[in-house]
Amino acid sequence: MKKIIISICLLISSFQQTFSQATKADPKDAEGWYSASLKFDLPRKWESNLTYEFRYYNNLKTYYGTYISLSGTKAVSKIVKMSGEYRIAFLSKGITHRYTLGMEGAWKIKKKLELSGRFQLQNRIQDSYDPLEMNDKTLFWRVKAQAKYPLNKKLDVYASVEPIMEFAGDNFVDNWRNIIGIKYKIYKKTKLDLSYLYRPDYGKKTYNRYYNILNLNITYNLKIKEKNKKNKKKK
Repeated sequence: MKKIIISICLLISSFQQTFSQATKADPKDAEGWYSASLKFDLPRKWESNLTYEFRYYNNLKTYYGTYISLSGTKAVSKIVKMSGEYRIAFLSKGITHRYTLGMEGAWKIKKKLELSGRFQLQNRIQDSYDPLEMNDKTLFWRVKAQAKYPLNKKLDVYASVEPIMEFAGDNFVDNWRNIIGIKYKIYKKTKLDLSYLYRPDYGKKTYNRYYNILNLNITYNLKIKEKNKKNKKKK
């Protein structure tokens, strides 16, 4: 496993060196997203996630901000789940609130290969620290397609593509999140998610931006069982 992680890190490093040659017309940057999550498996097909994340930019040298999110999903069928999330971000420019509603589905092909899709609506509100600046509100919709394959009982590999689009924006697609990664079961209830994101961003009117992102997440899974029903009173 150590050899796999080292190989992926070396590959990510080579990508960063290749794509981080910035220009004024097409600026490029390497970022690091690091997070830890607590996942709750709840009764009656509910799930919840609490995540703490911090990010670095400027080729992993400069602290960007901290993100705290709380999400919940509810299975409505064998393959479909409904989801919602609230995220607050403490950034250098101000505090950002993001509200998300969506649905996702997953199904297996030939018992191993898992395909999944996700659709989300997101409302992002930027509260500026500067009282002279107006708050910025933006509504997005995003679609994600992913394929995942287990190499063994502990290790999965996956790849996904996700366009993100702003309602009434200048471009049909504002940015893409193209991801390759691995998920490794460290302990019985703990998983490591290590991935590389290539993110072209077309949100600026006069130039494009390109990000090469190292994403590292550790998730601890906590299963909460439903309490037994009270015993019926004896006659």
